[in-house]
Amino acid sequence: MAGSAVVAVSVGASTAQAATGPASEQGGKVKAAGRTSALNRAKAPTGKWLAGDTHVHDDHSSDGSGPRQTSHQTLPGNLPVGDQIAQGEKAGLDFMPLTDHRTYDQVWDPQWKSSELLLLPGEEANGSPHAIVLGNVDVIVDGANPPGSAAFRHVQQSVWDAHAQGAVWSQAHPDDGEYTPATGPNANASVQGADLAEVLNVSTGPDEQVEYAENRWNAGFRFGVAAASDCHFRELWDVDAPGTPTTHVFAAKRSVLGILDGFRGGRTTVAQNTAGPFLTIEADADGDGVFEAIGGDEVVVADRKLPKKATLRVKVKGGKGTTVHVYAAPGRSAGPIASYRPQRANETYDLPLVLKGTDHGWFRVEARSPGSPSGSDADPNLPDQLRGATSPIFVSVGAPAVPRPEIPLPAADTAGDKAELVTGDLGTFTGFSDVAVVGDVTHIVAEVHEDHASKVVYRRLDGKGRITKSVTLSGRSATARFPRIAAAAKDVWVVWQDEQGKEQPHRPVILLAHSANGGSSFKAPDKISKGKGRAVHPALALVGDGHPLVAWSDNSGGAFDVYAQIVGVDKAAVNISAAGKVTSPGVPGDARSPRYPASLFPAVAVHDGRHAVISWQDDRYDPDPLWTGHTPPAGQPAGGGTDPDNWQVLASVRKAPGRAWGNPVQVSKVGDRSDRHPGLTVDEDGTFVAIWESGALQSSGANLQLRAGRSTDGGLTWTAFENVGLDADAMSQRAKLGVDPDGTVRAVWYDSRSTDWRWKIFTATLDGAKGWSEATQVSHRGNNTWPALHRGVVVFTSDRGATRTQRDETQQIFRTKLV
Repeated sequence: MAGSAVVAVSVGASTAQAATGPASEQGGKVKAAGRTSALNRAKAPTGKWLAGDTHVHDDHSSDGSGPRQTSHQTLPGNLPVGDQIAQGEKAGLDFMPLTDHRTYDQVWDPQWKSSELLLLPGEEANGSPHAIVLGNVDVIVDGANPPGSAAFRHVQQSVWDAHAQGAVWSQAHPDDGEYTPATGPNANASVQGADLAEVLNVSTGPDEQVEYAENRWNAGFRFGVAAASDCHFRELWDVDAPGTPTTHVFAAKRSVLGILDGFRGGRTTVAQNTAGPFLTIEADADGDGVFEAIGGDEVVVADRKLPKKATLRVKVKGGKGTTVHVYAAPGRSAGPIASYRPQRANETYDLPLVLKGTDHGWFRVEARSPGSPSGSDADPNLPDQLRGATSPIFVSVGAPAVPRPEIPLPAADTAGDKAELVTGDLGTFTGFSDVAVVGDVTHIVAEVHEDHASKVVYRRLDGKGRITKSVTLSGRSATARFPRIAAAAKDVWVVWQDEQGKEQPHRPVILLAHSANGGSSFKAPDKISKGKGRAVHPALALVGDGHPLVAWSDNSGGAFDVYAQIVGVDKAAVNISAAGKVTSPGVPGDARSPRYPASLFPAVAVHDGRHAVISWQDDRYDPDPLWTGHTPPAGQPAGGGTDPDNWQVLASVRKAPGRAWGNPVQVSKVGDRSDRHPGLTVDEDGTFVAIWESGALQSSGANLQLRAGRSTDGGLTWTAFENVGLDADAMSQRAKLGVDPDGTVRAVWYDSRSTDWRWKIFTATLDGAKGWSEATQVSHRGNNTWPALHRGVVVFTSDRGATRTQRDETQQIFRTKLV
């Protein structure tokens, strides 16, 4: 369930008049973006305001600390992850991300942990303009635009890429990327689907940021506001520390997903610090005494004439000494519709809710006072500096607003592709699916976000197209993620990671569930991982007589390593990636000196039920693993910048159950690329095939390409890479491998080469003598991402069911047969 709400208010109107657009009418109720509100008796929102920051740096950004930034990245850093988190704890924040430039490496840092606040995974993505992505799985790579494309194509694709992961996408300091007062909005302002925009980033100009936001709201764009300390310097903690300024989010649950859902709904308000001024705005549009909407919500009414008792309510806490202004569309240019000067610690003001001049209006609140500039680029002579602001309440007549960008998106591809919906509801996120085919039966698992919780569900499809009801395998857990499935005969195994509802600190474990009757029922899951760190991103295959081989990444020893266990054969999991890896806690005085190379995202393949290979991405060959930079020429020191690590794909071999795993061997074997996210399979003759994303050691503006290698000696040595589906103007990522029923090795991935810009699923096959075939497009409608493949059957995530280009969280799982 998303945090956003389209609240349909009946004012002497029929159901059909009161709400249209993304809402689907069921039993007299309106379901939109995950919230259901009775038309005639809309309820007040329930939840809790949580305080945090959305934009914080550390030394995983090349310019993440004072010494590094002022020396052009030549001096040691002085802002480690742990120190920045400690500042957030000291400020009493409820949540905080570390959003380093174009990297996710900070999340793999051993210091990324807290028992006091909720850590949100995230990054500051893209080259220009910058964006804050929260809740993503790994780095959002900023690709290159094809010749002749609109300038914002790559930015729009990053929005869709983030949403396909269930992540939130926010515009960072839009006065430095989307807008200037002199020229107005540029091409990047045409991006649709942003969840938030910064209006109080103290590193630039908040007044210009507010101008940008009002400009977009007046053009039908719907997003909430965010504040950002954008903190890089411990030397400035007294005035610019995490939480200064503060973003407050109204969350239905105190959880990572509850916070992300609040952001998605724009249910935010910002303040200069945790002490305030804390502002809120509420609306009672039908005059029944119930304030059914808060800042960020969209209210749909039948006509502009509202009841006389329709009311806006403004609450101010800690606002003494400020002037509080209430604005209606078009905003500051028209002056406030009401102004107040709070005299007490807590003040409440009611004013009439009246629609004038537009069918798509909005109302918001801000607080101003004289004194220090609100941001580094703010005019110091302004007598009324911005101190706080709410997200607007958006009020529309008849239907929610539709964005009116200066540059429209290209027409969406509407061609059919024979894909069928297999799981997922409108208005909810369903993703990260996997598939296993046994005979004419297809087993499917996926991750579902519902009621601010993440759960693992299972469905089975028989040869006649009949599908079972969804079965929740993760029980009452609200934090189950990334399921994988394997099956043989009547045995079905599903593995996933699960924090079991405890996110402070983050310590997910690996759980494994088994069905012995073809998926009709499952036993309670067993805990496989035994460490005290974070166990993440499991992989699964079957060996021998159906024993599951489970692999995952785990940082119980400091660095993330890959662990593997054949359940029912091995007494315990074995660390298969540690051999040859050098770790170091670093030296005092240099936050960038620790060395904890990470082994991540394992993939598993088994030949003849015995011979197993596990591959993964690994940055042990980078001169400063997990710190942005690039591999330098021989004899020269490491360079600066935010270029990614020299990730390589490695593998370990186990020739039979009961045998030891071999030392890691190199698969991708290049020193000038960033090779990540491997896929792995083995053909009927025992040739192992690996595939991976390969990117230039360049922070942005370079597309990912797919490369593959083969091993004919059981995974001990690998051929030089071969390109797969190469198109220099396309971004290709998240490839998976499988073997068709006729023995053909097949790859699937998602790709940006389509004329409508949306991500599409592509496929290619391998001929042992001729190499890889040309890429063939599999999917058409909507964005189609995160494919999984088994025996010629593909499942993938798609937003094709969405009815809006903004504020529609719909991601569903579709299935198609390729052979």
